Amino acid sequence: MSAGVRPEATEQPGTYSGSAWDATRRRFRRWRFWIIVVLLLAAAVLIRLLATPPSDRNDLSPENPAPNGAKAVAEVLRQQGTDVVETGTLDATIAALDDGGTLLFHDANAYLDEDQLGEVAGAAGRLILVEPDFRQLRALAPGFSAAGVVPEDGGPLAAECRSEDGGTPPAAAVPEGAGTITRGGLAYRGPVMCFGFETGDRPAAAYAAAADGSTVVLGAGQVLSNDATVREGNAALALNTLGRDDRLVWYRPSLADISISDEPQSPMELLPAWVTPVLLWLLAVGVLAMIWKGRRLGPLVEEPLPVVVRSAETAAGRARLYQDSKSLDRAAANLRAATLTRLAAELRLGTGADAAAVVEATARHLGRPVPDLDGLLRIFVPRTESQLVDWAQNLQQLEEEVTDR
Repeated sequence: MSAGVRPEATEQPGTYSGSAWDATRRRFRRWRFWIIVVLLLAAAVLIRLLATPPSDRNDLSPENPAPNGAKAVAEVLRQQGTDVVETGTLDATIAALDDGGTLLFHDANAYLDEDQLGEVAGAAGRLILVEPDFRQLRALAPGFSAAGVVPEDGGPLAAECRSEDGGTPPAAAVPEGAGTITRGGLAYRGPVMCFGFETGDRPAAAYAAAADGSTVVLGAGQVLSNDATVREGNAALALNTLGRDDRLVWYRPSLADISISDEPQSPMELLPAWVTPVLLWLLAVGVLAMIWKGRRLGPLVEEPLPVVVRSAETAAGRARLYQDSKSLDRAAANLRAATLTRLAAELRLGTGADAAAVVEATARHLGRPVPDLDGLLRIFVPRTESQLVDWAQNLQQLEEEVTDR
């Protein structure tokens, strides 16, 4: 090799030359424009999602455009000149009612307690209750009662308003324009009932109102929904009921209305009144049981545990005892009982099966005559040791046949 000429460096297999990193950088430079575009689009979508307030998806909410919402009715009311004010707390509702108007109350989750319902009753002028429960009826509409659910069978419900006393209903309590509505919702009874049906006892209706129209119980809450408002006369009933005044306060209680006591309650205060005496009684019974079971005639004495003996050794020892005492009858009885027990378990006859049932089941299983097996399993009694040995072998062979089948 001539001086000044260096041999070319050769890479050994498995050594890192940086080619993989170079290839990655080349790919990045080739696709970096599109990568930046994708990142910018993802950032824009994320910012839009974070900046957009969460949409309302609650049932019969005036701001919910989904099928279960009531935005369509609220928007039409606004276009007709009714000021629709949505509130989500009791304080905001009472403040909104200072200017008068109709209160639509829909507390499907029963957030308000008795005192809060009393505040609603005192602040409301004209009141519309949408599918109220028993407690809300008692506090806000004492002259009304619940009557179950509206049957789904049948056609649309016709208005056909009637008074509870059978007379002609006052005009102030009768909804206008709605000839029929779709079935569904809850049923109520009140001074004036419209869109009713027969229940077999007394008539009930999906719409009940006071004689002067100051209180309306709307059991057919579906007439307010975006999905059902275009069917039958649902829209007419909703608009004429909610749009009588220039101002409508749409109150749907929220979690913020749940009253929380200033002082924390102890766990014992949350339990029913009968729990404490029952616990005391159980404690007394437990103490007496410990005293009863813990009595001893003397001090406790430590004793060694019994010696563990293998079952094969005990069986062999018992066999030798039977052999020494010539107890052929006792040995035969033990063999017979053990064989019948194992056959009953193999044939799934249960622990209560008698010997005759085991014989019949074994005969059916093997297809053999019942008298032959009855003689082997029940009747035969060995008189000599050789007969006992032969009989034991026959029993074992019979068990093997049953097991193999």
